[in-house]
Amino acid sequence: MIGLSVVGRGSIVRNSCRALGLITFLLSGSSALADPVCPQPEVVDRPRIGLVLGGGGARGSAHIGVIQVLEEMNVPVDIVVGTSIGSLVGGLYATGMNGDQLKEVMLSIDWGELFSDSTARKDWPARRKLDDGRGVFGPQFGVGKDASLLSPGAISGQRVYFFFESLVAARVRQNDFNALPIPYRAVATDIVTGEEVILGDGSLALAMRSSMSVPGVFDPVLWDDHVLVDGGLTNNLPIDVARAMGADVIIAVNVGSPLKGREELRTALGVVGQLSSIMVNRNSAAQIATLTAADLLISPPLGNEVGSADFSKSAKGIRIGYEAADGLRAEISRYSVDPQVFRAQRALIESCVSPPSMVDFVRINNESRFDDTVIQNLITTQPGDPWDKEKLQHDVSQIYALGELEYAVNKVVTENDETGLEVQVKQDSRGTRFIETGLDFMATWSDTALNFRAAYLDTAIDGYGSELTATAQLGEEPQLSADLYKYLGPRRRYFVRPIILAESFDLVNYTDGGKKLSVAEVNQYGGALAAGREFGNYGVLGAGVRRLDGKVNQEIGEVALDGFDFDVGEYTASLYYDRLDNSFFPTSGSRMDLDYIRSDEALGADEEYQQVILDATTVASFGPHTVQAVGRYYTTLDNDAPIYAQFRAGGFGRLSGYSTNELFGQNFAMVLGSYRYRVTKRGLVLVPGYVGATLEYGQVAERSSDLFDEGLFNGSLYVGFDTPVGPLFIAWGFAEGGRQQFLLRLGRALNTGGSRILF
Repeated sequence: MIGLSVVGRGSIVRNSCRALGLITFLLSGSSALADPVCPQPEVVDRPRIGLVLGGGGARGSAHIGVIQVLEEMNVPVDIVVGTSIGSLVGGLYATGMNGDQLKEVMLSIDWGELFSDSTARKDWPARRKLDDGRGVFGPQFGVGKDASLLSPGAISGQRVYFFFESLVAARVRQNDFNALPIPYRAVATDIVTGEEVILGDGSLALAMRSSMSVPGVFDPVLWDDHVLVDGGLTNNLPIDVARAMGADVIIAVNVGSPLKGREELRTALGVVGQLSSIMVNRNSAAQIATLTAADLLISPPLGNEVGSADFSKSAKGIRIGYEAADGLRAEISRYSVDPQVFRAQRALIESCVSPPSMVDFVRINNESRFDDTVIQNLITTQPGDPWDKEKLQHDVSQIYALGELEYAVNKVVTENDETGLEVQVKQDSRGTRFIETGLDFMATWSDTALNFRAAYLDTAIDGYGSELTATAQLGEEPQLSADLYKYLGPRRRYFVRPIILAESFDLVNYTDGGKKLSVAEVNQYGGALAAGREFGNYGVLGAGVRRLDGKVNQEIGEVALDGFDFDVGEYTASLYYDRLDNSFFPTSGSRMDLDYIRSDEALGADEEYQQVILDATTVASFGPHTVQAVGRYYTTLDNDAPIYAQFRAGGFGRLSGYSTNELFGQNFAMVLGSYRYRVTKRGLVLVPGYVGATLEYGQVAERSSDLFDEGLFNGSLYVGFDTPVGPLFIAWGFAEGGRQQFLLRLGRALNTGGSRILF
């Protein structure tokens, strides 16, 4: 091994020349060092310094400020060891990043996005976007043999892993952590045995991810025979690990959270958090007790200014860390070396940075329900391509968006002097079959309605990702349905979709003043068959037939509708385009849904009629401000649709001054403009909140020519919450003529007249 002797000031010239000579050799393009093992300097005439970085969540940003001071004072670090957030900062430092580069990385991270596994909705497959209409926003449970009821963590951490991997792959290609620019160790905990696990080889990115796998937040990491979670549970400040690696003196940075006071322990969550803090603080105290007079402990006074979850305060944490180390310059100075010697060591470290130039090979490690060909079709990176971080992220995001996967990640692999890409895909730990849940609740001044639904989802129909869904809904609109979405090949472009259903909904007649006059119940059952083509993540074009038998029964009120049986036989065609980033609180994108329905006696229909349905929306945002434009045009071409097939309007966003489905007729049209303000920033709280207003103009009419000539102005003021069980709106609606309406709605909108279209 080529070495650099770092000695006292009298040897500055000799050692600087050795360092520069080595750097010249490393940069000379010699093929012998295509995948270099980083040369470690010989440490003589000074102690070997080990930097130990403790865990503490977002408080770990203080580590970077400390490192900046160490570099300003020419303190060489020979060994770095970290736990949890300390393993992240320490691992990146071990790749040769300096303090300023670490700061740039830390402040560039969108933590809210990083701690979310979800692919951006606009990039979902078109099929997956259609699921929003199913309204299964509640908990999803794995069922069946060998299935796990719940995921072991709130998120799999696949985006975290990709981020780590992209940073590491751009700098080093070593599996031996002793051969990194700075020798490194990460500490994790085996959740099965409760023992500390020291990670010294393998994937550096996965080692960092393992060390910071907070139980219940991140899925555990499988590493050989271990099931790994956050190392803070067993060794939050691993001073002993650095000593075992050969450190003569220790600089330890402790950023652990202080214990809460009595007044903060009034909830079960607070008590559980306190138990974790007690465990972490005790093992940290045991490590601190081993420090000697030759060592240095730095405890940045973060107090309550930066909490363990306050990643938005990283800049403040870095500043506090810097100030803490800055106040200890006298103590730190005993570790300083001559500036030229320090620069020579840094040059040696930086010479070890070896980013790959191109992708030599691509392979798949597929442990999911999908055939390899499905995964291959989504990988756009090919052998001979340059390494492109954005392209790699797009590929794995598209794979993960297929649904019900634990992770889809890229791993950089170096074999036989070649550097390639391994795409690893793993099935959801809950299995391939699920129970899904959803809830709709609506309340107005005069009425309430509730629907609860449970669905059985089988994703193991074939290797193409075909799915069978069976849904039961109880409440105001009972429904039973079964839906098979069957792909016809691995490219997942063409599909067939047989559906059977039985459902019930009400037709309500109102007086001009908005009072209920009568209620008729519509019951219908039957099936449909559709076929179509998906266009990537943009949309779907399809056509089909529907056959239903039904009955209308008068329930309450004045006799306004005699009971009768009816038969439905329809041809349908649908064009669906969707690039919204969110179905209910969008900030960008557009969506358009165009449907054609032809009722034909040849299919068994009682009545012949034709209808066209168009919904379109577009959205733009400026910081927390969002504006949205919506247009709806529903028309019966010959104005002869029977009552059970007529269009319904009224309710929030559909002429908001009227009760839900109060208006019905042969034609419906409206335009809507809305403004929404985001009250809370995404990622800082569990439930983002919004306030907004709509201005609407439209009408329901028997003749399409009367839609806008006799239109009415409506509007609403509302607050909205994106809750874990679906969107929640609390709105006050109004219409010209003095009509007002209060509405509370949780979940998807209640039915607007039965299941009319196939998509």
